[in-house]
Amino acid sequence: MKDLNQIFGHCIIPKNTYLYRGHSNSAIEDCMFFATKHWVASAFNDSIQIWKTTTDISVLFLVDYVTKNSWYISSLPKLYSIIFKDEVNHNFTDLDIKHWDLEIRNKLVHKLYSEFQISGWLSSIENRVEMEICLFNKQANSIQLILDSASEKGSKEYYKDSLQKIKIYTPNSFIEKTSINLNEFTSREKAYNNHKKHITSLIDFYATEDYKMNKNEARHYLYDLRTKLKI
Repeated sequence: MKDLNQIFGHCIIPKNTYLYRGHSNSAIEDCMFFATKHWVASAFNDSIQIWKTTTDISVLFLVDYVTKNSWYISSLPKLYSIIFKDEVNHNFTDLDIKHWDLEIRNKLVHKLYSEFQISGWLSSIENRVEMEICLFNKQANSIQLILDSASEKGSKEYYKDSLQKIKIYTPNSFIEKTSINLNEFTSREKAYNNHKKHITSLIDFYATEDYKMNKNEARHYLYDLRTKLKI
C-alpha cells in the first residue's frame, strides 16, 4: 500500500500547542478529540479542558477538498475504504466513523496505530468550517499530552486558534479538487483574494462592542483553513 502520508497529506502539531476539549472526563483515553479553538470546544461542554502537547506530533491531514461555501469535506470515509478495501460495506459517513459506530472507529484507530504508526488526524467537524484533531492510543497520549488547565465557557484567556501553529502538508489531490470547486469562474489567486476580503469584512463586523472582541480576537475567531493555506 502506498504511504498514507502521501495519499492524504500530513500535519505536524508542534510541541507546546494548546488543544481544547469540551469534555467532563479528563482521563487519558485511547481516542481523544480536540478542537483547535476554545469557543468550539465550549459547544460540547461548559467546562473546557486545556491540553498541551509535550512533543511534536505527526498526524494525517484528512480534508479531501474545500467546497464553494468554504466548508471542508472530510476524507475519513476514503481512508476507511482504503484500509479495509475488502469489506463489502463502505457506506460510512464521517460522523459514523467518528462517533456513531464505535466498533468501526476503534477498528480503524487500532489498525492505523499498530500497522501504520499513525497516531492521529486533523479533519473538519461535520464537514464544515471548524477543525478538530483526533489523537489515539492511550499510552501514546499519556506521553504526548498533558492536561494544562481548565477553563469556562466564554473565557477570553485562550482566544487563539491553534491551527495557526500547525504545519500542514497537503497532497496534490487536495489542491486539484479544491481548485475545481473554488476556481470554476475565476483564478485561484482571485478566489483566495475574494475569501480574504470576506474574512476582513467579518473581522470588522465582529470587532465591535456588540461582540466584545478586539480585532486580534476576531481574527482568531474567524481563522480558517483557507486563510492558513492561502487558497
